[in-house]
Amino acid sequence: MINTRDITEKDVPIVVDLARQCHVESNYSALIFDPEVVTTLAKSMLLDPSVRFCRVAEKENKIFAMYAGFISQYIFSKDLMASDLLLYVEPSKRGTLAAVKLMKEFEMWAFDNGALEIRPAVTTGIKIEKTKKLHEILGYTTSGHTFIKRRQYV
Repeated sequence: MINTRDITEKDVPIVVDLARQCHVESNYSALIFDPEVVTTLAKSMLLDPSVRFCRVAEKENKIFAMYAGFISQYIFSKDLMASDLLLYVEPSKRGTLAAVKLMKEFEMWAFDNGALEIRPAVTTGIKIEKTKKLHEILGYTTSGHTFIKRRQYV
């Protein structure tokens, strides 16, 4: 049985480790991973649950997935939208209902807290087509693309 719940202060080291796993697997792996930055961000997610969301999925008390996001105003309006920071499921647990449960909980939280839209992005390069298909199954439409251009050192 997969359980989901909000993170607590004691979960922060596990959340940092999941973020590290995501970093290694992602197209961000060329960048330096800083556990202090992730720790600060994870702790900030605990501060205001009306605009910050961070939940984990666990089985037999072992955390294996997380979803973090936030609510903010659009750059051109006082209306609110929800965006994700990270959805990550350990590779051995992909295909379970963890991602779906976390995504649906994020949706409910976002709409309950005033968001008019949810605009997640897939920027890690991990299982892009499968992630796109999952979003489409859950009723999302594609609205754009993400591009990367890295600085070239001479």
